[in-house]
Parts: sequence; structure tokens; C-alpha cells
Amino acid sequence: MNRLTIEIDPEQHRQIKTLATFSGMTIKDFILNKTLGTGKRKASVDSTEHLMGSAKNAARLRKAIASPKSEHRVFESVKELKDALGI
Repeated sequence: MNRLTIEIDPEQHRQIKTLATFSGMTIKDFILNKTLGTGKRKASVDSTEHLMGSAKNAARLRKAIASPKSEHRVFESVKELKDALGI
């Protein structure tokens, strides 16, 4: 097994983690899925695009990505995230 390391600033990390969480994936699986179309959870429909298809969800996702770190929330599951979003 090989390891890939990249340097990103904390804000980029937070944004990627938010997108991965919205997609129900780990950061590793999210990056692999976006770059190679592989990973432990390969969605038949891109989860981010699906969420962005709803104006209400798109606004919430953009707000979550743009929110300052002090407002950052961590969700333990997609169900918990959906419950917080009211979807």
C-alpha cells in the first residue's frame, strides 16, 4: 500500500471534509471517488450533485462550506447530518 500526502490549509481541509460528510464518505473515499471514480462507496449518482440539485440543500451546503471555523459542526453519521438539516 502506498501513501499520498498533500499539504492544504486548514480551510481547504474543512471544506473537503464538509463535502465528504455531505456525500456520506470519508475524506479518503471522497477524494478517490472524485479523482478515480473508486473508493469504498462509489455512488451511482454523485451525492454532492444530488444535494446541490435542491436549492434549499445547495444553500445549506454553501453556507456550511463558507462558515467560519468557529461555527463548524462535526456529524457522526449522514443520518445525524440529515436530521440537523431537516431532510
